[in-house]
Amino acid sequence: MTLGKQVVASSKKGWQQWDTIQKSSQPQMKHTQNCPSAAATAPLESSFPSLPHTPPGATKGYTTAIYPVVGMHCASCAHNIQSFLRAQPGIVTAEVNFAAQTLAVTYLRDRYGPEDLRRLVQQLGYDLVLHTEQVHTSREERLRNLRLRLWIALGCALPVAFLSMGFHGKVPAEALLVLTLPVLWAGRELFTNAWKLARNRQASMDTLVSLGTGAAFVLSLWATIAPEHFAQLGVDPPLYYEAAAVVVAAVLLGRYLEERVRLQGSRAIERLLTLQPRTARRVQNGSEEEVPIEYLQPGDLVRIRPGERIPADGVVIAGSAAVDESALTGEPFPVEKLPGMRLWAGTLNTTGSVVLRVAHTGSATVLAHIIELVRAAQSHKAPIQRLVDRLSTLLVPIALGIAFLSAILWSMLGPEPRLTYALLTSISVLLIACPCALGLATPLAFLLGVGRAAEEGILVKDPTALEQLSQCTALVLDKTGTLTQGKPQLVEEYWESESSELRRALAAIEVRSEHPLALALAKALVAPTEALPEVEGFTNIPAQGVSGRVNGKLYLLGTHAFLHRQGILCPEPLQQRVKTWQQQGYTIIIAAVDTRAVAAFAFADTLRPHAAEAIRFFQQYGVEIHLLTGDHPEAAERVVRALNIEHFQAHASPHQKAEYVRSLQQRGHRVAVVGDGINDTPALATADVGIAVGSGIDAALESATLVLSGGDINRLVFAWNLSHQLRRVIAQNLGWAFGYNLIALPVAAGVLYPFTGLLLTPMVAGMAMALSSISVVLSSLRLRSLRLHVDKLGR
Repeated sequence: MTLGKQVVASSKKGWQQWDTIQKSSQPQMKHTQNCPSAAATAPLESSFPSLPHTPPGATKGYTTAIYPVVGMHCASCAHNIQSFLRAQPGIVTAEVNFAAQTLAVTYLRDRYGPEDLRRLVQQLGYDLVLHTEQVHTSREERLRNLRLRLWIALGCALPVAFLSMGFHGKVPAEALLVLTLPVLWAGRELFTNAWKLARNRQASMDTLVSLGTGAAFVLSLWATIAPEHFAQLGVDPPLYYEAAAVVVAAVLLGRYLEERVRLQGSRAIERLLTLQPRTARRVQNGSEEEVPIEYLQPGDLVRIRPGERIPADGVVIAGSAAVDESALTGEPFPVEKLPGMRLWAGTLNTTGSVVLRVAHTGSATVLAHIIELVRAAQSHKAPIQRLVDRLSTLLVPIALGIAFLSAILWSMLGPEPRLTYALLTSISVLLIACPCALGLATPLAFLLGVGRAAEEGILVKDPTALEQLSQCTALVLDKTGTLTQGKPQLVEEYWESESSELRRALAAIEVRSEHPLALALAKALVAPTEALPEVEGFTNIPAQGVSGRVNGKLYLLGTHAFLHRQGILCPEPLQQRVKTWQQQGYTIIIAAVDTRAVAAFAFADTLRPHAAEAIRFFQQYGVEIHLLTGDHPEAAERVVRALNIEHFQAHASPHQKAEYVRSLQQRGHRVAVVGDGINDTPALATADVGIAVGSGIDAALESATLVLSGGDINRLVFAWNLSHQLRRVIAQNLGWAFGYNLIALPVAAGVLYPFTGLLLTPMVAGMAMALSSISVVLSSLRLRSLRLHVDKLGR
């Protein structure tokens, strides 16, 4: 506390006044090192909801948490874990996302802890990662293990396939057996998982693969050990080692590719996690001690040097620094930080040294909140995904039934050798029916889409909203803070007579006011380092104007009506200029000395960069643009003229905005609303898709389903394009997955054999299954490589 007092005491009186104004107002202004201001923190400070000190769901004796799951291989795995946990007393909800490999669970905390949940999941052959920092390490270790086993499997399976097909009958069966055993060892997880599930009376893709490959291997082993038995039946010994080997290798290849894609999809979270430093330099009793960030508590003092990341949210109490906040806001320029200003965990101190008083640590920081938003979005299941998951889980018993029925029919009605045909078709059905492609079609696309959005500064709170955005036919935009900067800027000035003395006197008066316009005018009149004269008899009449004496002269600044009531004379040229500005929708301040007006200033809320290009982009795609604002009609007309918007409504109350959205919906429109304030909250909640601009306040962010951090309108265009591509990828994935299963199962069962003589071998069936999954993975990966139209806006 002593350090903070020393800094304030060393400031000049004029700057004390200036700092007071900046800390009490909320204009969002860019600053350079020559013009520091606490207002620079406003965009970030208001970009994210206030963070709870207890995790969501940790009320009434229950805890809600999200844990990464290790070892899932298909939608049936996710369903098995989900249904098993839901059946446990004390667990309220459990939802497993296969693509994101996560478990979202709400449980009675007096009955369960994280380790208890982990033991339950381990009973099924899977595992939970309980510590966030271990997630990436765990997945990388699994990927390395998979890669090793894949190379072993491929190294042995390919020779088995080559020798079986190219030298059929010329290679000893024992040699094929020796080559197949390492492949089965590499894929042993398939069989152990199937056994654990069977003990719990459950089945998954591993069940189908293990039954199919196990049957092929056992049949081949029987033929190797007792070939005379088949000779007595008058048939060649059925050797299908290549089927077991190639199928296991193909499954491992598919899982390796899926795991790599999941790592790519979680890059956004990984990058955010790397922003958090592991240690902090805590200041105690005049000395500094480096401690793990877990040891920090609210109220602690921490010194941050150049090149170090901020370890916790808090307030600067001493020193100054330029802090790079681009990781959280997307703003490219460092922001000057002075005593009394906020700092955020994960941001980077580029120059200078400051002492921070800790306010929030760990899961209560803004950075942690963003990470949880992204993780929750990637773990969320869209309605179409829930439907597909249910269909995927039904495929396993259906496949078992078809395999059994196929074996019965072929053994009764098929040609000789009937037993061989019955075994081959049932094995082929088991191998080809694995619902991997169907289970991956939707969630993998959502996973990559949400991750891609996070990389571009778009926080997706509901993935369904991201999917639906490109289907919206009407876009309703708030004016202030959405299309415009949300801060007053001096756009024109008129002087009857001008001097440096007059400018300093007016700035000295305005710097004492708390009005945003006063701050903007004061900053425009003089440089921040310029000394300001003393003011006597300062008077502030809210919503009208201010007055005060400088060097014996009376200075007044305010509205035209305020000066008129004070008996101030306005020269004709100044009156004409004011009238013109009023017609243009500008906000006006008139300055007077003693009894005569000497200057006038026009303020406007300027458009955001690329706002016009963004509006044209949506209009080209046939989206109907609407502007709703609580501002006066002249200001609204100025914006709609500049942006060529046909539909607008001024003086709109929050209730009227929501009614306007409902009227559009009644006309058949799907409506997206973009806003940033409390007055936009009802409209955001009413809309089909609610989008909050990141410079908005808490209520707007909580009501929205998408958040554009930093307030960049370009991100809205990016989100729309990403939504369009996401829908296309999902449709193509589902089309392929459903088509594959509808065609593959009957063909594997042998329905074409009576007409064409075509009968799939188990090896071909297994390869078809693996290729179907790989095709869905590659299709979804397009979301990471597609070039979207956002670069046309000058990004």
